[in-house]
Amino acid sequence: MITESTRQAWARYVSTGIIDGSLLREPVLRAWERAHELGVNPKAPKPERLSERDFERLVEQQQALITAARPYMEVLSGAVGLERHAIYLGDPNAVVLSLLGDEENVHGPVRRPGPGALLSEEVCGTNGLGTPLATGGYFEVVGPEHFIGGFHIYTCQGIPIRDAKGKVAGTLCTSLRLQVAPSRLRDMLVCAAHGIEAELLLRQLESDIREVMAAPGDDRALRVLREEVDRLRASSREGLRMAARQATVSRFEYALRLLQLAEETVQDIRHRALVWRTLASLKEGQRRPVALTELVRALLGLLREEALRQRVELVLGEQEPAHVEADVLVLSRQLLHAALQALTLAGPGGAVRIDVRLERHLLAGRATFHPLPAPEQAQVAPQPRSVTSPALRPGEEREPLLWRLPTLESAPGEARPASGLV
Repeated sequence: MITESTRQAWARYVSTGIIDGSLLREPVLRAWERAHELGVNPKAPKPERLSERDFERLVEQQQALITAARPYMEVLSGAVGLERHAIYLGDPNAVVLSLLGDEENVHGPVRRPGPGALLSEEVCGTNGLGTPLATGGYFEVVGPEHFIGGFHIYTCQGIPIRDAKGKVAGTLCTSLRLQVAPSRLRDMLVCAAHGIEAELLLRQLESDIREVMAAPGDDRALRVLREEVDRLRASSREGLRMAARQATVSRFEYALRLLQLAEETVQDIRHRALVWRTLASLKEGQRRPVALTELVRALLGLLREEALRQRVELVLGEQEPAHVEADVLVLSRQLLHAALQALTLAGPGGAVRIDVRLERHLLAGRATFHPLPAPEQAQVAPQPRSVTSPALRPGEEREPLLWRLPTLESAPGEARPASGLV
């Protein structure tokens, strides 16, 4: 088992100072090597802490991130349920900003590192808050894969959060007193991170809009708003028309068009944030007719940014119309789980081909995500990930078909228009 071999590697390192790479997963090996080079003490019992005054200043500076993250942290904590756990929010330097979890774990006699604690790799070695910052992406640390022995009872999953400019704003991390974390928790963590990012982006856009409204003749404010909108909607017809006409319209009309376009973008981002929050929840809806092919396309629109981050191309394969009966909340999460697995299996430089078929002999609709690693990375072809739902019988599709990604604010059985997601 991975934990047993890792325990052997840790015991050997503590006694000899030598890292046995044959006993460790590759990303963990690299993280341990970084910790070794940084001189981290694997027996160090406690992380460093900020002074009370410095922490108060930091919280004031990071209030927007803390506020945006709180609802998502509550969703993650509620999903873990009765398991002993903690949900961490960290700043770009891996300082703990906020912590949620079960009462005994957070406030009990044996307490975890709390707000103000520094969990960077330089201080704590491999861990779920600092290592995602060092790697720039999702990272899971299982039990003894932690560099410091005191953390071996935990399994942690962490992911960076990026701000409106694409820079790392912080880290979101789940920590459980288990040797294996539920696989679904990773999906929820990705959803939560994207939701927080959309919230931060929305805040930045609203701030830019207020600035332009306060001073519509200010060139700098117009430039900031234009760059923000252009980056988000560069491919939209509205953006192209605006760029083509901006030299001929008056400054007032130009500012007005920018504001109108930015307001559309705000609505788009607000909807994205709501969708991510919904997918990160455990809510269920009602079974009803669903257009599977269109739902998959909407999901791919939502995952486009994640695919770019992982440097994986999303390719639409066969797209046969398939009408199924399903709870769209549950079905969307199943599709998300399969898509995220396929992205990971494809790896950097690879691709994921998505096929949707109507399996008439089984009377079922099937969405299949085929991971296609880059030729130099492929050793054994990964298995595709499929999601199947019962197909509607002829005549049953007369009821209006639901195909948009769900949101909890929608009426039961309905969903808002998913502008910009398809």
